Order: sequence, then C-alpha cells, then structure tokens
Amino acid sequence: MQEPFVERVFEIDGQNVECRFYRPARDGTDFLCRYTINLPGKPRESHGYGVDAIQALLLAMKKAHVEMLVLRNKKGHRVEWLDDANLGLPIDELLRDLSPKNSY
Repeated sequence: MQEPFVERVFEIDGQNVECRFYRPARDGTDFLCRYTINLPGKPRESHGYGVDAIQALLLAMKKAHVEMLVLRNKKGHRVEWLDDANLGLPIDELLRDLSPKNSY
C-alpha cells in the first residue's frame, strides 16, 4: 500500500481518528484518489474519481466529509476538528445545511 499523500486528524467521541488521502493515480483515462478513515475497529476505505488529479482529490475529500457528517448527524457521534464542528474539508453546496459552519 502506498504512503498517504495528506492526512487530517479528527476527534470522534474523544478519540483521534486519522483520515488519509493517497496520491491520485491515473485509472484509464481518469484519475482515482483513495482515502481511508481509521475508525477504531472499523476502518473505512473509499475513493473519488476525477478527470484529473485535482478533481479526484477534491471529490475524495468531499466524500470523506460526507462520511464524517453521517457519523455526526445520523449516527450521533461527536465529530470535531481543532475543537470545532467545522471539519475544514470541501463540501457540495447541496449538503451545506448539514455543516452550516463550514467555510470551504
């Protein structure tokens, strides 16, 4: 497995949880960016696709953000970054009401 490209550490219910993004790689004519959220006992892996490396990374970040918001809003977990509800990741306009403090 390749090394993470970038990483952010969130606090979920008082525990540090790493969210790691791996360098986007060509996948046919598009790009794929894998990420992992290291939830205790249940790591989650997924990816985003894009027409170039930047779009793949941004879409992977948006997807990881949605996963964190589901943990918070649907599963009842406390999810924070730097002691704040704003997780500092990009989010689609359609989902902005799930994270009203988000400025990205």
